[in-house]
Amino acid sequence: MRCKRCGKPLPSDGVACKFCGMLMNQEQLNYQRKMAIKEDKRLQMLTKKYANNKTPEYSQPKENKLLGLIIIVIVLLILITLAIIINVMN
Repeated sequence: MRCKRCGKPLPSDGVACKFCGMLMNQEQLNYQRKMAIKEDKRLQMLTKKYANNKTPEYSQPKENKLLGLIIIVIVLLILITLAIIINVMN
């Protein structure tokens, strides 16, 4: 609907024109409520059609404990080797 004073579109909520400040009459308020109900029903239908009520399943990273242990052992061997080489050089 449009404002009877300035002709601009009326807001979808509120009781006054946001451009000129004129208060809406009862007919305009009833139309506003009717459109809000219609939009709510439309959103409910879309929600039922497209909503996924399931919680998303996030893939958990696979724990590879053996690989982690091997890497730690290799790093420790490298550090021990470097420590021995440094002590021999001094």
